[in-house]
Amino acid sequence: MKSLYFCIAGALSLGFASAAFADEVNHQSLLLRSVAVTCKVEESIAFYRDIMGQEVIEDQTFTGSGIQKYIDVEDGGAVRFVIMGGSGKYPGGQVVGGNIAFMAIVDTDDPACSGDVENRRGRQGSTILPHRVSNIDEIAKRAKAAGHEILFDVKASGTGLSRNMMLFDPNGNIVEVFQINVTRIR
Repeated sequence: MKSLYFCIAGALSLGFASAAFADEVNHQSLLLRSVAVTCKVEESIAFYRDIMGQEVIEDQTFTGSGIQKYIDVEDGGAVRFVIMGGSGKYPGGQVVGGNIAFMAIVDTDDPACSGDVENRRGRQGSTILPHRVSNIDEIAKRAKAAGHEILFDVKASGTGLSRNMMLFDPNGNIVEVFQINVTRIR
């Protein structure tokens, strides 16, 4: 339930901020980051750093009664917010992508955290987190060496325009990794 409150508060604050600019600028939206509420923040950081090659951009812990306006935490509780990101050089130039962020209630006995991640994987309503990379074979090698579950190994897409793989992160999110096949699109 705590996760739901925080997600709602975050969505509302983002909605109010974007509504203020709606009349001034008429552009398509740009996903700045995806946020996963997790009980496995250290495992999540390790996965996205060691397997996907991202780096921690921000790591803060918020405490005090002020955070209770945004998320349902016990008195004396804390929320840790970590943002990770990456960039890469690809044909056509530098690409800086959206970030992934993690929020974790620190030192909690939240029943949602005791649930089995295996039972939440790949269900209706799941989120797929796509990552464009320039080193898919290296990522596959690191993921296998670390024992991460691979949904499907590196293979050519149906169109031949990319090479793709899918695997699970520590939270049960599906991570799609794809590398553009430059020789095919020229």
